[in-house]
Amino acid sequence: MEQAISEATEPSRVRERIDTLCARAILLIVLFILAWGPLAFGGMSPSSFLVIQGLTVVALALWIVRFWAQRPFRLLWPPVCWAVLAFLLYAVARCRLVEVDYVGRQQLIHVLVYGALFFVALNNLNRKNSATYVSLALIVVGFLLAFFAIFQFATHYPLIWGVRRLDQYKARASGTFMNPNHLAGFLGLAMPLALAYTVMSRLSATTKVLLAYSAVVMLAGVVVSASRGGILAAALALIVLCAVLLLQRDFWKPALVVLCILTALAAVAASQFESVQKRFDKALQNDKVGDDRPLYWAAAWKLFQRDIPWGVGPGHFDVEFPSVRPWRVQSRPQYVHNDYLNTLCEWGVTGMGFIAAACGLLAWCILQAWESLRRPAKEWGSRFSDRSAFVLGAAVGLLAVIIHCIVEFDMQIAALAVTAVTLMALLAAQVRFATERYWRNPGRQGKILLTAIVAAAIAYLSAQGLSKGTETYWLHRARTERTTPERTIAIATKAHEAEPMNSETDYLLGDYLWRLSLAADGRYDLNRVKQAMPWYTNAMQLNRFDAYAPVGCGKCLDRLGQTHEATRYFEVAARNDPQNNDIDLEEARHCIELGDFPAARKWLDQAQKWAATPVAFEESRKLERFIDDPLNKGHE
Repeated sequence: MEQAISEATEPSRVRERIDTLCARAILLIVLFILAWGPLAFGGMSPSSFLVIQGLTVVALALWIVRFWAQRPFRLLWPPVCWAVLAFLLYAVARCRLVEVDYVGRQQLIHVLVYGALFFVALNNLNRKNSATYVSLALIVVGFLLAFFAIFQFATHYPLIWGVRRLDQYKARASGTFMNPNHLAGFLGLAMPLALAYTVMSRLSATTKVLLAYSAVVMLAGVVVSASRGGILAAALALIVLCAVLLLQRDFWKPALVVLCILTALAAVAASQFESVQKRFDKALQNDKVGDDRPLYWAAAWKLFQRDIPWGVGPGHFDVEFPSVRPWRVQSRPQYVHNDYLNTLCEWGVTGMGFIAAACGLLAWCILQAWESLRRPAKEWGSRFSDRSAFVLGAAVGLLAVIIHCIVEFDMQIAALAVTAVTLMALLAAQVRFATERYWRNPGRQGKILLTAIVAAAIAYLSAQGLSKGTETYWLHRARTERTTPERTIAIATKAHEAEPMNSETDYLLGDYLWRLSLAADGRYDLNRVKQAMPWYTNAMQLNRFDAYAPVGCGKCLDRLGQTHEATRYFEVAARNDPQNNDIDLEEARHCIELGDFPAARKWLDQAQKWAATPVAFEESRKLERFIDDPLNKGHE
């Protein structure tokens, strides 16, 4: 009898052991992702994001194992999950119905990774101390980044992992992010957690001292970033944190001490850091914001008006921006510098509605969890609670991001998006302590359906990751490997074969061949010109909004003596990007080839109006001198 019972319980113990190992492995994977993203340039390079994508696939595979190892299997499904699921389904449909397939597909991959991490964290990081482990990991990473940022600011250290920082940020600290604003955004997420755990948690006194020190260092990191939006967002969030603590009978005294210390530190920092003061002095000039953000916002609003319900398409602000470019902006902004306008522009009112619903339902979950934690009983017999510290710290950290997103694009930065999504999932999971009604047992058929859905996500992300990884590898070799032109072309062609829908790879190949055709002795390799033409044409077909690819086609035809045939390509370029200094210069060159000097003069006058760089201005002066002296052939 005893032997039969033992034999019956042995499989159950094995399943329980497998389930526990998978849960711990998923926790470690999430912790690694949260650390990797900020340390790897914000997770913005293709290679660094591929690590996040690959680890997400592994976490999903382990979750499938847990589906069948748990007895009984239960799924945590608070109301916010419906809004997240609705947005994922909308993203799958919307990202496939875009003008530029490659751009839409990359956006879909990011959305699927973030959605997968949300559900993985929600259903696998719901053990007693999981939220505390995540919080401590973020605090440690935030402390290291802030410490490095202070070193950068004090020494003007120019490198991040051996890569030179942008000159425009040399007087500001960015940690391991390329942009100081994103460092401020990340520290704004982590700092409230450090303060909340210092005041409210059950951790030891020594640990609390270290947490308080980390919070001070992170505050200094925000200041040396000289990010005006980041500083204001962090300040407002900390005021909210202190206000909530002051309203708690058990914590008003330590909250008052924290508020006084933070105020004193902020006053000292503001008086000591001259560069920060200068940044705020320049924030308003003649009652206008002293940067180009309002111009990006106006451009995004124009694009939003083209398709209010659905938006112009995920990732397509960058693609379609040239058509509404203000003349003052000759650079490539990539994002709107306002996540709300960015969402409206690219995802439309529908996408914005799903995101707003998710945020609203998450706030409701937070309120439910907070109310349950205020009741005496549950986890804590004393006034201290790790769960209370997490709920308050994470909620205030997300509030800092919500504020910062008014002037930044934090949710377009992988490290910040992953961190915010994970905290959202863990906050939503706290509702399980308030009620049991959000646990679901999907049954055998439900598990089969869930397994199929997750397996499909794993297959898609794996296949896309493989092609992206291959493309990234060959592009990196083409850019860095010093070899013969033929070898470089062959390497870059392999990148095109790995991902044939990327117009930028085709344009780079065409541009490389075009440059090879420009011989030093004044003669031109027309075979190289003929080889470049198909690549420029492919790039045009893949991205009909691009202006540089049609210019490339036009230049090739000019070089081949087909000047009149080239005109229509230059017309396309001027239509796609009507206020671009580079395009105007190329238009002037083409008019010179046609012998139409008055038209060339018109294009030059327009180019000089908004010449973005001394190089562009000098190019326009060279062409102007040629118009004045046509016998001078130096315009080539």
